[in-house]
Amino acid sequence: MRQLRMLGLASLLLASCRSVADNPLDNGPVGRGLLSVSTEPPAGAKTWVCPKWRVGDSFSMVRGEHMRGTFSVRAIQDGTYVVDMGNGRLVHRDKDFGTLGEWRADTGVAQRVMSPVDSRYHWPLWVGKRWQCEFVDRVRGGQPVLMNASYEVEALDRVEVIAGSYDALRIRRTLRLVDGGEKFLTRTQMIWYAPDPGIEVRQLLSDTMIELAEFVGQK
Repeated sequence: MRQLRMLGLASLLLASCRSVADNPLDNGPVGRGLLSVSTEPPAGAKTWVCPKWRVGDSFSMVRGEHMRGTFSVRAIQDGTYVVDMGNGRLVHRDKDFGTLGEWRADTGVAQRVMSPVDSRYHWPLWVGKRWQCEFVDRVRGGQPVLMNASYEVEALDRVEVIAGSYDALRIRRTLRLVDGGEKFLTRTQMIWYAPDPGIEVRQLLSDTMIELAEFVGQK
């Protein structure tokens, strides 16, 4: 077991044997998925391929310098990562780390589903790469909403965290409500993804910084 300590961030991610398709929230409208993507990196550009997580990998995150939570990869089912959030909720990410939704850990009942997926990453990555996706965000008890998310790898930053310094790709995520007019303000999120060790080490959500406090990876 290798252990990396750092003050960066991770994100989210079902300890139920049910699949996404087994849940009632999966029945409904579906977005168009990936809409556009940069096809080729510039000549000579460095690229980064998709990492792999293992069952048992765990992430300790600190939000706003005070709130700490630990998340762990509980299972890999049909190429889907099942991540225990430690609060009774489980998140699914696909093999490319796109966000599929959130379920209750005790019952396996879907609480939120992204259809077909919020494509948080598109591999390989390089500085300047852009992609855009469309998905329906369905929350239990709420109305489905059609969302458009665009991503851009802005730069490779040197990020200072508790464990030291890491090279991390700064990715800007812009979220818009399709046909929402002026009622829905465009939302922007910053993500810092570190190719080594292959996780997000920092996020900026609205005005709150989230950073990774500890990562324990399985060999």
